Amino acid sequence: MSVFKCKHPQLVVITRPEPYETEVEQIVELLSADSGFLLHLRKPNASAESYRRVLRNLPEEYLSRVSLGDHFELADEFLVGGVHLSGRQKNYQGKRKLRLSKSCHSFEELRQTSNFDYVFFSPVFNSISKRGYNAAFSEAELLEASASGLINEKVIALGGIDENTLPLLAPYSFGGAAVLGTVWTDFCVERFKRLVRMVY
Repeated sequence: MSVFKCKHPQLVVITRPEPYETEVEQIVELLSADSGFLLHLRKPNASAESYRRVLRNLPEEYLSRVSLGDHFELADEFLVGGVHLSGRQKNYQGKRKLRLSKSCHSFEELRQTSNFDYVFFSPVFNSISKRGYNAAFSEAELLEASASGLINEKVIALGGIDENTLPLLAPYSFGGAAVLGTVWTDFCVERFKRLVRMVY
């Protein structure tokens, strides 16, 4: 049973920031294990060719579930499904209509999300992958933002989410969760499947 209140909760998996040898194999393993989650290809310091290497080796049927964090010029080349705007990539000027997302780190930023399909809100819990990147919001603040509609089904919780913390999102109105550290640290597809069952 899902910990989320909305009808169609979303799970997003964010890639590790650095390329590594077995990356494509592990990504494909996850994509074939669950047909519902979205994959954010995020590698802030990687070249377009590094992105291309991953995309070229993904089965074509999975590309619509991929969002690019950089190198938006590859969106049409590989027919990915979305782009994630950031300080590095502030807009998308491609021809196709794609899923648009961005990251928010304050309640003020959440008030400016009408043009996006979904947004990440972080850090909700202490980060698993970024040491010292700790929870920034109190329970009371999250409850108030949920009650007011500021946190809603377009807002995806990010930061420190694993099997233990995911149930703690139940009191709020998030539309899903994004994960990074819990997936790629000691990679285990069975653990990922348990996480999936808690989301959907």
